[in-house]
Amino acid sequence: MPIYTPKQSRTGFQGGKNILASEHFTFIEAGATLDGTKFGDTHVEVGTAIAQDETTGKWVPFVDADVDKYVDFGILNVDWNSDGVNDGIVGEVLTRGAVYDARLVGATDAFKEKTPIRYVKEIV
Repeated sequence: MPIYTPKQSRTGFQGGKNILASEHFTFIEAGATLDGTKFGDTHVEVGTAIAQDETTGKWVPFVDADVDKYVDFGILNVDWNSDGVNDGIVGEVLTRGAVYDARLVGATDAFKEKTPIRYVKEIV
């Protein structure tokens, strides 16, 4: 599922990283708006820990120090080329399931405590 922004572009294939450790998982129900200004001009990888900002309602990269400012938590299941200006709209935000811990980005112990996700340590 692509991420939508008002900016028109075409990109080559990226990805190929699977973070799912089970076929049983749940995505966020209504989609999520990723705050382009908070992610900056960068490539955001599959497996990035994100959280919903209480003030704006937009999803931002998870930061331990800001845990009290978040109302929801999830893991991005798609790549995104953020331009640092435009927001992205995505449906593939994992809220439940099992994921490979070693393939995640920014999923700290504080993040893991806030999510009903099982973190698998070994990749078989």
